[in-house]
Amino acid sequence: MDRIGFKMKIKPEFREEYLKLHENVDRPLIEEYRKLGVRKYSIFLCEDGTLFAFLECDNWDSFVSTVEGSPNQKTWGEKVYHMFDIKPDQAEGMVLLTEAFYMDGEKP
Repeated sequence: MDRIGFKMKIKPEFREEYLKLHENVDRPLIEEYRKLGVRKYSIFLCEDGTLFAFLECDNWDSFVSTVEGSPNQKTWGEKVYHMFDIKPDQAEGMVLLTEAFYMDGEKP
């Protein structure tokens, strides 16, 4: 299983719209993510528009290559990509982070 952390950034003026949109994420997109092996996915939003995301999936590279051409991802992108400083599908739009620490609650 892969554990992935990444950051992105939206324009601060879209903060409330971004939060509101994520109250009801498109069900077909969620179902597709699950079929592609995504088990957990969280996004945290800072006041300045910086987003920190974390997900666990079976295979990150496979997930990314499959979801990039997905109609569900395209539909979602049409709703949110205008909010970003740099679109997540562009170079430097999504910056992968190095995991510095992990505590598994099930292990001593």
